Amino acid sequence: MPGDTSRWRVAEGEEARLTPGAPAQAEVWSRGFLPLRARSEGSYRLRPAFPGTAVVLGPETYEVLSETELPADGLVVYRMRRWPEGEVVRDRVVYGSSFVHAAEAERARVRGRERARPFRFLLYPLVGLLPEEEQVRLSDRFGLYAVTASLVSGLVEGLSILLVPLLLSRRGTAYAIGAVSTSGGFALLALPALGRAFSALFLRETGGSAPVVLLYQALRALGVRFLQADRTVVPLTRAAFWERLARPDAVTTEPDGSLVYRGLLPHLTWGGARNLMAGDDYWRVTPEPAVLDRGRLVHVYRLEPMGDPRGPGEPPLVAPRPSCYADEVMDGICREWDELNQGFAWLTSLLPEELQARAFDHRGGPSAARRATSWTAGAEALAALYVLSFLPGPPGDPVGPVLGALALLLLADAALRFWASRSGRYAPSLLRFLIPTDLLRPERVAYHAHRDAERRILHRGDRAGE
Repeated sequence: MPGDTSRWRVAEGEEARLTPGAPAQAEVWSRGFLPLRARSEGSYRLRPAFPGTAVVLGPETYEVLSETELPADGLVVYRMRRWPEGEVVRDRVVYGSSFVHAAEAERARVRGRERARPFRFLLYPLVGLLPEEEQVRLSDRFGLYAVTASLVSGLVEGLSILLVPLLLSRRGTAYAIGAVSTSGGFALLALPALGRAFSALFLRETGGSAPVVLLYQALRALGVRFLQADRTVVPLTRAAFWERLARPDAVTTEPDGSLVYRGLLPHLTWGGARNLMAGDDYWRVTPEPAVLDRGRLVHVYRLEPMGDPRGPGEPPLVAPRPSCYADEVMDGICREWDELNQGFAWLTSLLPEELQARAFDHRGGPSAARRATSWTAGAEALAALYVLSFLPGPPGDPVGPVLGALALLLLADAALRFWASRSGRYAPSLLRFLIPTDLLRPERVAYHAHRDAERRILHRGDRAGE
């Protein structure tokens, strides 16, 4: 109510109030669970106490002590006390409309998943047809697992194609002869779908049906603009992984001298026993619970200096760079590319420019790819000239013109790649569209690890809110 500094009302059933004289000094009432953690006292010598979430009400900060569900009223009550003097604030939220509305949006997301649960048997094969980015986001919206969607969709699509000759053969002799003659063609048509199922099962890759993906690409080429999702919000797609990896952590300094790093990717190597070195200084890493803030899963890590405090006149502590974890991940990806390029640099030289940059930038850039580019461009030119030497073919040959056009296209591609390489640029080939780049180890290992880590964190959060 206006002017009342003892109550903060956001909506019906959503408010915080001070409760002087009661065992708890303040309470938060809500129509559902909020992302607030109650204090855990721990157990002697086994697990230390962990403070509850710090909730800011007006000028004061309170610690959540307990969480009580009132099923009869459909409400959840969080009882709090004033934040203990001298205790480090680890997880802080400001109670208000933004905080409550974000919690309501998350509840709506959970309710939508519950409504979609009975239809999962139908959603899995349909969602799995879509391109990877859209497939991952819809899977998250409906509570599906995108890898399973790709697997189910690939199997359904592939087996459906393979069943066509069998169904035709049951319609009579003429149909049976036609089915036998075309069964090899149907088997080839089923290969991409079955390959998609194979990569989902054994490599945990997500991919859409080739015709559907081509339709999306054609529509984009014609100027159709699909809704561009914010890649900083969950879920973690492949494109979002590379975008978030390029963002440095947000770093804040606490009054006790510790540093808090907040990033949009889980820091997989920053476990409880990890110490970081910056200059000659060491820092102890303590992971804190991830926070879902307006759709963004923020991963929090507290770094505390190790060793004796610096005295007057001594140089200040050297802190790890905000990008130190991203640099660590990129170093691992570069090592993966180096191992692949020991025998397959020719393959890398065919790939899109963005991938070649990740593979060669740390080795000198386009100059590191020049030799492989020259060899592959030369091979393209020789293959094209070899095909052209057989043309024109027999009169009326329907394949000859097609082969001639493909050979000329390959020859032009080789010439353009020679020119680009000599100009000091990366020279991707048209053949890159035939290469499943997402299956290459440098492009999937780090992404999969962070994707699975985010999914585990969100899954734990969903279970906690049930």
